[in-house]
Amino acid sequence: MVYVFLALSFVLSGLTGWLSGWFSSWNALWQLPLTFAGIFLGFVILFLLLLFVSTRFVDPKKLLEKPSRYFRFMLNQFCRLAFFLGGVHVHVTGLEKLPHDHRFLLVSNHLFAFDPLIYYYAIPHDELAFISKKENFSLFMVAEIMRELLCLPIDRENARNALTTINAAANLIRAHVCSFAIYPEGTRSKSSKLLPWHAGSLKIAQKAGVPIVVGTVEGTERIARNVPWRRSHVYVRIREVIPAEAVKAATTSALTEDICGKMRAALGK
Repeated sequence: MVYVFLALSFVLSGLTGWLSGWFSSWNALWQLPLTFAGIFLGFVILFLLLLFVSTRFVDPKKLLEKPSRYFRFMLNQFCRLAFFLGGVHVHVTGLEKLPHDHRFLLVSNHLFAFDPLIYYYAIPHDELAFISKKENFSLFMVAEIMRELLCLPIDRENARNALTTINAAANLIRAHVCSFAIYPEGTRSKSSKLLPWHAGSLKIAQKAGVPIVVGTVEGTERIARNVPWRRSHVYVRIREVIPAEAVKAATTSALTEDICGKMRAALGK
């Protein structure tokens, strides 16, 4: 959609310049880039307005049987627009390792509040839902989009509620409704170092009988201080896929120790 907006802005600004006679005078050509920028900004505002209006029709009490394709498309396009305007360049490697033919549990390190957007950008076609802290489900617009994508809230301070979320995620994966992603650290790392994991989060894969996809992100913690002055380079790497058989045969503590060890070695931290 970014390229569509750019193309339409180029055509419409050129048409405006031609009808206004700007091409006949060098002194008038300065209006073309301003017109182009204004039209592009108008398209962005219209898109955001459409997204806002769409979220107003979301019923928070309605139980969904499958994730919304419409909101997934809108979120993917939002990510593209946001990264384009923010100068964020996402480098993705290892996508060929993903088990596209069946569901999985994605685990990753967590550096920045908007890390999930990075993964939605990097993995747009695998119907990924996130398990997120319950506070995020009260955020304006964010809550509605997360519900439409079947994201689930988790209360790490309440073991019973956390287990309910884990079971719900496992059931959705087992029913082939969607794949799930979780940050086993439980919170973002402000030092960029891997924090201790909540091993219980890996029970989702064990209960659902699916592989664990190990991913890492690097560079997202620099986005906030780079925008809008410098370009940010973010690296998403799918490190490995642990087969379902190996996941089921191991204990959560053994899986945690193995994955964390490899992740720390890969990140060099």
